[in-house]
Amino acid sequence: MHRIDNSRFLLYIEPLKETKSFFPANDEFTQIMELAFSEAVSGVASYSKMNIPEWFEKGSGSHCSDCGERSDNQDYLLKNGMITNSLCVFYLQYYRNSIPESEVSKIKELVEFYKSQNVKI
Repeated sequence: MHRIDNSRFLLYIEPLKETKSFFPANDEFTQIMELAFSEAVSGVASYSKMNIPEWFEKGSGSHCSDCGERSDNQDYLLKNGMITNSLCVFYLQYYRNSIPESEVSKIKELVEFYKSQNVKI
Protein backbone atom coordinates (compact mmCIF):
# COMPACT_ATOMS: atom_id res chain seq x y z
CA MET A 1 0.00 0.00 0.00
CA HIS A 2 1.27 3.45 -0.79
CA ARG A 3 0.85 6.49 1.40
CA ILE A 4 1.28 9.91 -0.20
CA ASP A 5 -0.38 12.42 2.07
CA ASN A 6 0.53 14.95 4.72
CA SER A 7 1.24 12.30 7.36
CA ARG A 8 4.64 11.59 8.90
CA PHE A 9 5.00 8.52 6.65
CA LEU A 10 7.79 9.03 4.10
CA LEU A 11 8.31 7.24 0.77
CA TYR A 12 5.63 4.59 1.13
CA ILE A 13 5.23 4.76 -2.63
CA GLU A 14 4.66 2.25 -5.40
CA PRO A 15 6.56 3.48 -8.48
CA LEU A 16 6.25 1.49 -11.68
CA LYS A 17 9.35 -0.40 -12.78
CA GLU A 18 9.13 1.30 -16.18
CA THR A 19 10.01 4.60 -14.47
CA LYS A 20 13.19 3.30 -12.85
CA SER A 21 16.32 5.27 -13.74
CA PHE A 22 19.26 3.44 -15.22
CA PHE A 23 21.77 5.43 -13.13
CA PRO A 24 21.28 6.12 -9.42
CA ALA A 25 21.01 9.71 -8.19
CA ASN A 26 23.62 10.64 -5.61
CA ASP A 27 22.94 14.10 -4.27
CA GLU A 28 22.11 15.88 -1.03
CA PHE A 29 18.68 14.19 -0.80
CA THR A 30 20.20 10.73 -1.16
CA GLN A 31 23.06 11.44 1.23
CA ILE A 32 20.78 12.86 3.93
CA MET A 33 18.40 9.91 3.55
CA GLU A 34 21.32 7.48 3.89
CA LEU A 35 22.37 9.24 7.09
CA ALA A 36 18.82 9.42 8.47
CA PHE A 37 18.24 5.75 7.69
CA SER A 38 21.52 4.74 9.35
CA GLU A 39 20.37 6.45 12.56
CA ALA A 40 16.77 5.18 12.50
CA VAL A 41 15.03 2.94 15.02
CA SER A 42 13.42 -0.19 13.55
CA GLY A 43 9.88 -1.35 14.28
CA VAL A 44 6.45 -1.50 12.66
CA ALA A 45 4.11 1.39 11.82
CA SER A 46 0.46 2.02 11.01
CA TYR A 47 1.04 3.32 7.46
CA SER A 48 -1.63 1.08 5.92
CA LYS A 49 -4.33 2.10 8.42
CA MET A 50 -5.65 5.36 7.00
CA ASN A 51 -8.41 6.09 9.53
CA ILE A 52 -6.45 5.80 12.75
CA PRO A 53 -3.75 7.99 14.31
CA GLU A 54 -0.20 7.36 13.18
CA TRP A 55 1.81 5.04 15.42
CA PHE A 56 5.11 3.21 15.50
CA GLU A 57 6.19 0.25 17.62
CA LYS A 58 8.92 -2.34 17.58
CA GLY A 59 8.02 -5.35 15.45
CA SER A 60 8.08 -6.34 11.76
CA GLY A 61 6.34 -6.07 8.34
CA SER A 62 7.50 -6.28 4.68
CA HIS A 63 6.94 -5.07 1.10
CA CYS A 64 8.47 -5.23 -2.39
CA SER A 65 8.91 -2.68 -5.20
CA ASP A 66 7.39 -3.20 -8.66
CA CYS A 67 10.89 -3.90 -10.04
CA GLY A 68 11.42 -6.67 -7.49
CA GLU A 69 13.61 -4.86 -4.94
CA ARG A 70 12.63 -6.29 -1.55
CA SER A 71 12.46 -4.38 1.67
CA ASP A 72 13.44 -5.87 4.95
CA ASN A 73 10.64 -6.71 7.34
CA GLN A 74 10.62 -3.50 9.38
CA ASP A 75 9.67 0.15 9.26
CA TYR A 76 12.00 2.88 10.50
CA LEU A 77 11.49 5.87 12.77
CA LEU A 78 13.80 8.71 11.73
CA LYS A 79 15.21 11.22 14.20
CA ASN A 80 12.88 13.94 12.92
CA GLY A 81 9.80 11.81 13.71
CA MET A 82 9.05 10.62 10.18
CA ILE A 83 8.54 6.92 9.53
CA THR A 84 9.90 5.20 6.42
CA ASN A 85 10.87 1.80 5.02
CA SER A 86 14.13 0.18 3.99
CA LEU A 87 13.56 1.10 0.31
CA CYS A 88 13.77 4.84 1.05
CA VAL A 89 17.32 5.31 -0.27
CA PHE A 90 16.66 3.01 -3.24
CA TYR A 91 13.58 5.05 -4.20
CA LEU A 92 15.56 8.29 -4.03
CA GLN A 93 18.33 6.82 -6.13
CA TYR A 94 16.32 5.08 -8.84
CA TYR A 95 12.79 6.52 -8.79
CA ARG A 96 13.44 10.22 -8.22
CA ASN A 97 11.18 11.26 -11.11
CA SER A 98 8.32 9.15 -9.71
CA ILE A 99 8.31 10.62 -6.22
CA PRO A 100 5.11 12.64 -5.64
CA GLU A 101 5.40 16.27 -4.60
CA SER A 102 3.99 15.48 -1.13
CA GLU A 103 6.98 13.19 -0.55
CA VAL A 104 9.49 15.64 -2.03
CA SER A 105 8.25 18.20 0.50
CA LYS A 106 8.87 15.70 3.31
CA ILE A 107 12.36 14.96 1.98
CA LYS A 108 13.11 18.69 1.97
CA GLU A 109 11.86 18.84 5.57
CA LEU A 110 14.22 15.99 6.47
CA VAL A 111 17.15 17.78 4.80
CA GLU A 112 16.34 20.97 6.74
CA PHE A 113 16.16 18.99 9.98
CA TYR A 114 19.68 17.64 9.45
CA LYS A 115 21.01 21.01 8.34
CA SER A 116 19.61 22.50 11.57
CA GLN A 117 21.65 19.85 13.43
CA ASN A 118 24.78 21.17 11.64
CA VAL A 119 25.32 17.88 9.83
CA LYS A 120 27.82 18.18 6.98
CA ILE A 121 27.38 15.92 3.96
